[in-house]
Amino acid sequence: MPKKLDVPPSAAAHRVRNDESRPGFRTNALRRTRCAQARIRDVPEAVPTTLSKADQFAIQLLLDPHVRALEFRTSLSFSGREVQIQMFVADLDEGSRVAFDIIDGRPYRNLDAEGLLLLALESHGIRIIEIDYAAIDAEPRASNTRRLWSYREHRVPAPVRAAVDRALAARQRLTIQSLGSIIGSRDPIQTIGALVSQGVLAIDPSKPLGPNSVIGRRSDRWPSSGQLNWFRKASQ
Repeated sequence: MPKKLDVPPSAAAHRVRNDESRPGFRTNALRRTRCAQARIRDVPEAVPTTLSKADQFAIQLLLDPHVRALEFRTSLSFSGREVQIQMFVADLDEGSRVAFDIIDGRPYRNLDAEGLLLLALESHGIRIIEIDYAAIDAEPRASNTRRLWSYREHRVPAPVRAAVDRALAARQRLTIQSLGSIIGSRDPIQTIGALVSQGVLAIDPSKPLGPNSVIGRRSDRWPSSGQLNWFRKASQ
């Protein structure tokens, strides 16, 4: 079972280029003055029922099979100073790092502040992607991630977990229907949702969930074609 935290989701931690990261992740992360990070398996069992847009987006990133690590960064070091960024920064499975700038409701940045922010991101090898609330609410991803996350507390017995792992070790990819037959469940979505939320299984949340949806182990490399198509705007 994953360690229980009193904080909302974040994904696998990694060492950032400065040494000022500290563990933890909270629902008011956008208002905090320090960065946060936690391991992908350490998904909390208790999460507030009312989630902000930032929390919803964090869950979407957490459940995305192409996001290998996720942290919330309040600042980055650049040219001897700390530059405020207040963004989620993700490590993608193909090796790049991306900062997501939620443009709705963010504080105004003048040209100097914007330029300094871009320079700080560039110095850390991080590119920026702007998104808005409409992108966070886009379907079917928004509903799929809410549904999968709602099963995060579902208890998966050890024999079932072992059967799932054996099946996917042999086949790598299975449909929900096929996996249900293997573990003896006509409706395995609760088991799948729990294991996806815990970082054990991977599924593409951008496609409708159904019996023919394909699942795999999170540890296996997931097909990465079009992995960022669900984001509205990319800036180089």
